[in-house]
Amino acid sequence: MDADVEEVFCDGGGDLGIDALWIDDDELVHFYQFKNPQSIDKGIPTGDVDKVISGLGLILNRKHEAVANPDLKARLEELYQQVPNGYRIHFVSSGAGLAPEAKLKLDTFVTALKGRAADSFIEWDEQPIEILQERFYQHSLPAVKDPLRLDVPVTPYTQRSGIADCYLFSIPGNTLAELYAQHGEGLLQRNIRVDQRDTATNRSIEATCTGDGSVNFLHFNNGVTFLCEKAFYDVFQKTLTLERAQVVNGGQTIRALHRALEKRKLKSDVIVPARAITSSGHKDFANDVAVNQNNQNQVGTGFLRSNDQRVVQLDHALASLGWLLERREGELTSLTDTERVALERRIGHHLDGRIIRLKDGAQAYTATFYGQPEIAKKNVKKIFLSVEDGGYYERIFSGDMTAEKIVIAHDLKQRLDDFVKRFTAIRRKAQASTNLKTVYEPILGEPLAQKHSDVMHQVIPQCSLFICGTIYRELVEIRKTALKDISKIVSMEADELIRAHLLHIIDFAKNNKDKADKSWPVLLKSNAFFNHITAYVAGVAKGRAAAGSAH
Repeated sequence: MDADVEEVFCDGGGDLGIDALWIDDDELVHFYQFKNPQSIDKGIPTGDVDKVISGLGLILNRKHEAVANPDLKARLEELYQQVPNGYRIHFVSSGAGLAPEAKLKLDTFVTALKGRAADSFIEWDEQPIEILQERFYQHSLPAVKDPLRLDVPVTPYTQRSGIADCYLFSIPGNTLAELYAQHGEGLLQRNIRVDQRDTATNRSIEATCTGDGSVNFLHFNNGVTFLCEKAFYDVFQKTLTLERAQVVNGGQTIRALHRALEKRKLKSDVIVPARAITSSGHKDFANDVAVNQNNQNQVGTGFLRSNDQRVVQLDHALASLGWLLERREGELTSLTDTERVALERRIGHHLDGRIIRLKDGAQAYTATFYGQPEIAKKNVKKIFLSVEDGGYYERIFSGDMTAEKIVIAHDLKQRLDDFVKRFTAIRRKAQASTNLKTVYEPILGEPLAQKHSDVMHQVIPQCSLFICGTIYRELVEIRKTALKDISKIVSMEADELIRAHLLHIIDFAKNNKDKADKSWPVLLKSNAFFNHITAYVAGVAKGRAAAGSAH
C-alpha cells in the first residue's frame, strides 16, 4: 500500500544515500538504496555507494542531525528507541549489480564495523533484477517450512530424468493421514484449494481405506505426488526426507485418509503409491510440475493461524454477515470463475469490497476494540503468537471478538487508509509547491491546513491504526454510540472525524512537548501517547458540553 511505502521512505535531499529505512518484526534494521538505470546493463555507480558508506558512518555515530532531511531524522529517531538485532544494507537495482571496487569498499566498511560483534550482525547485499525475480519466486512458492521425514519401509526406486530426480515408493496410509493432521492445508497449498469432501470419488476413497478391500488400496488409488527442492533416503532409518515439500497431486486422497483416521476406521494395511519429484529450486520446472499434475495455479503460503479453530470459526461467522475472510494471504488472487462464483454464493455478495484479510482485520480490531494500537502497528507478529510465547493471540482472539466487531474495525481502517491514499496523491503532486496550505486545504480543511501543513507529511502516513483507536474511543466512550450504529456514523462523518482527530493529535503534541518529545513515527506507535490523546479528546468533548449547557 502507498501508506506502507510512505512510512519507510526517506528519499530526497539530505537522505545521506538512504532511500528507505525499515525495521522488521525481528528487529533487524534494513537500509535501502534503489536505482532504476535507463539501461538494464548499467549498475549502481560506485560514487553512490561511497555516499551510502559516508551516510551510514554519520548515522551509526549519531552525527547526522545537521545534514539529514526530516523524514530520515524521523526514521532514525524510531531506530534509536530500540536495540537492533542487526543491520542489513541493501542495494536494489533494475539493472546490473555493483562494480568490484564498490564491493571491496563495502566489505571493508562492514568488516570495520563488526569489531567483536557476530559475523551476521551487519551485512550488505546487492539485488539486481535477476536476484529480485528469483527471491520473489522463492518467497511466493508454497512449501512446508520444516523437512518432511516419511517412513518408507521399502527403498524407493530413483530415476534421474532431465534436471530432476524422481523417487517412486509406497507409503502407509497412516503416515499420510498423520502428515495431514500435523500440517493441515499447509501441505496442499499447490494442490486443489478447497476440500471437495462429500463427492462420489471421495466417498469411494474413504470406503476403500476403511472397508474389506483396504489391502488393495495400492492398486485402486492414483496415489500422491510430492514436489520438493531436495530429497534424501536413509537406508538405515528407512526414512525419506523431503525439503520444502508440497503435495501437488493427491490432496483428496490425503484428506480422505485423514477423515478415516479421525473416525478411527483407517485400516492399518492401507498402502498408497507415491512419488517425490525434486525441483532443485528451478522455478519454471516446479511451476510446470504443479500445473501439469493438478492444473491449478499456485496459492500463497498459509498464514500462521489460518487453520486455527478460532480463525475458522471467525471465517464462518463473517460469511454469515456477507464477508469473506482471506485466511491465507494471497489465496484469492488467482481464483477461477467457478471458484469466485462459489465464494460469492457462500457469502451472498459479490467479492469486490467484501474481503477482509486476516492480518488487516486483526490489526484493526487490536487498535480499536482491544485498545492497543501499539501492538497493532509495532508488534504485529505478537497478535498471532500465543501468550506463553510472549504474544497476545488468545487474549485478542477471545470470546469478546465477534465477526460484527471485525467488520466495524475493518470498515473504519479502510476509511483511514483511503484518506491516507488521497493525501499521498496530493502530496506527490504538491512537492514542488511553495504554498502547501492552499494545496492541502481541499482534503484537510482550513483549520488543519493553516495550522499544521508543515508536519502533515510526517503524521498522515503513520496515522491509520492510531486514529482508528482514537475515533473508536470517541464514538464508544464519549458519544456512547451503540455497536450497531458505529459503521453508519463513520460512513457519514469519516473525513470530518479524521480531520478533527488529526487536529487534536497535533495540537496536543505541539503544546505538550514533555509528553510528545519523540518523532511522529515513534509517537504514533506508542500506547502511552495514545492514552494522552484519548484523555485529551475526552477533555475537549467535556469542555464543549459544559460550554453548551452554559448557554
